[in-house]
Amino acid sequence: MRSRSTMFWTLVVAALALRVAQVLALADPGVDPFFAHPLNDPAVHDRWARGLLDGTWPPAAPFFRAPLYPFLLGGLYAVFGPENRLAALLVQALVSAFGAGLAGLAADRICGRRAGWLAGLLLAASWTSLHFAGELLDVSTAVTLLLLTLWLLLRDDGEGAATPGRAALFVAGLALGLAAITRPTILILLPVAAWYLGRHRRLRATAAWLALAAGLALPILPVTAHNLLRGGDLVPIASSGGVNFFVGNNEHSSGQTAFLPGLPPDWSGEAGAAFDLARRETGRDLSPAQADRWYLGRGLRFWVERPGAALKLTARKVGLLLAPEERSNNENLYFWRQRSWLLRWPVWPGWGLVLFLAVLGFFRRDLHPARRFLLLGSAAAYALAVVIFFVNARYRLPALALLTIPAGAGLDRVIAALRARRWPDAWRGPALAVVLLAAGLAVDATTMRDRGDDDFFFSWTTLGDGFLASGDAAAAREAYVEAVRINQADPQPFHRDEEDDLYPRLAGILGREGRGAEAVDLLRGWVRQRPAHTPARILLGERLLESGDAAGADAEFARALAAAPGNLSARLGLAWSLQRQGRAAEALEQFGAVAGGDEVSGQARFGAGLCLIDLGRLDEAERAFRDVLAANPQSWQALGNLAGILDHTGRQAEAAGVYRRLLVLRPDDPRAREWLREHGQEKQ
Repeated sequence: MRSRSTMFWTLVVAALALRVAQVLALADPGVDPFFAHPLNDPAVHDRWARGLLDGTWPPAAPFFRAPLYPFLLGGLYAVFGPENRLAALLVQALVSAFGAGLAGLAADRICGRRAGWLAGLLLAASWTSLHFAGELLDVSTAVTLLLLTLWLLLRDDGEGAATPGRAALFVAGLALGLAAITRPTILILLPVAAWYLGRHRRLRATAAWLALAAGLALPILPVTAHNLLRGGDLVPIASSGGVNFFVGNNEHSSGQTAFLPGLPPDWSGEAGAAFDLARRETGRDLSPAQADRWYLGRGLRFWVERPGAALKLTARKVGLLLAPEERSNNENLYFWRQRSWLLRWPVWPGWGLVLFLAVLGFFRRDLHPARRFLLLGSAAAYALAVVIFFVNARYRLPALALLTIPAGAGLDRVIAALRARRWPDAWRGPALAVVLLAAGLAVDATTMRDRGDDDFFFSWTTLGDGFLASGDAAAAREAYVEAVRINQADPQPFHRDEEDDLYPRLAGILGREGRGAEAVDLLRGWVRQRPAHTPARILLGERLLESGDAAGADAEFARALAAAPGNLSARLGLAWSLQRQGRAAEALEQFGAVAGGDEVSGQARFGAGLCLIDLGRLDEAERAFRDVLAANPQSWQALGNLAGILDHTGRQAEAAGVYRRLLVLRPDDPRAREWLREHGQEKQ
């Protein structure tokens, strides 16, 4: 017993050390700006945890997602402060580390001490487990609770009794219930556990089953009560099951991403937009439970109406499940792996190795049939739950954690075989392991691009956005430059929407840094890459105009107008370039053509006023600037020009009043101060 305890705590400490190193690696704001400013699902959890402290969460509605993790995170924020995410993630690292110890105990129970050590080390060093332990996500907590449940089912009462006591069953049910309100799909393991207890542990007494049920119900019933009493809907845990089923079962589904047809690609996974879409589609005021059932019905209808497409999609998801490479829902894991000084080392076990070793472990001759069923049934059941919805690294991690237990047993067998120079079990295990590995590698070879440089384009762009939002313009520039390099080396059609934000942001940073020539070169490259893209030409024209090349800007705006005659931004740019070249009459005509556009009419009226001054039509210029000021009293440029006209036409008293208005907006305006001083109006 003492050596088992030593193994458990050694595994926990080793796993914790690795997870703390990973958390600290990404806590550096120069590495990951999203550590301080979470994005996507971590941002949702962060917002809900903060809402728990300020009373804005949970809402008077059924929980859309399982609520345990936001409550735990809110509790950590209450202790350490809502800004201290580092402390919260270090506690999460400890929770994740306990999972490695529990995997070791479970493997020790079924195949001995060495298998326990190896299983625990596999989970401790699994790179996806390390990665997700450092994010504000529920999966690390779910994994540890799942492994706790499995260990409780495997352990005896300490006296060799086959039937566990009621207290042990209550705790096992409690662990499973807590896991369910963290990730409801874990309930799919309940039939497997019930068979194991009923057949192998020979559980017959009604009181024992009631103890298990009571433990299971204890965490779930308060969630159900909240959903019914405060939300007004009978939802056992969360009202997102039907939504997620439809996400993974429709004609547009990729089988791996949480894209909901009818909503923008950047949908954050929250309830409001999803349920509003259901109400618009049905024309009825649906409750959350009704909306969720409507999505479930749409997913089932896809299977009924298009069974061939549904089967093809399911086959793809099975392939994604078996494939060694990791696919993410909303971030490129390999990009972030490279940014971690710890994970970038190619020594950490992943899905492919664990699955291969687990198959060997399942075929061990000395593995008790009932325990083989519990392990294989649990892993297969959870894998089925993943395939029912959609497959990605985060959703596959609990299955990987379950597989580390037989994987430890399989690696133990490999070590024994190397020592004895013979394979002790049937060769069906190695043969199946090789077949599954080959099938997974084939899937990766045909579908995996996440590790390619081209797909890092989005990651570098997102990283740049994060640095820009945190105020680190220099780091943002470096990230954007790398994204541009990738895009120019291998432009892809699916990059194009992102380009319309990337190039303007990078050009803006370069301009603010006084590197206008580089900004122009950047935009010339974009125009060469996409010569028919009007926004690219307009932006290039604007930068040329800022740099003093009015003639070059004129040419770009003219080309943009030729491609899109109704584009007011291009016409406004052409008007300004003509005005800068001294072609006032032509510029005035262009400004006049723009003046009716709400978005740019103020700029057009101001530009027209400048042209009218150049043409000597001062009365008309005065009216133009007064129109600008009527719409925007804060336009100091219009005030300055109006004051100049008033002075030129002999209305010095009016000019003095306008200059004073200008000084309210710009206290150090040199022209206004000089004019007032010359005319003795400074103190009036």
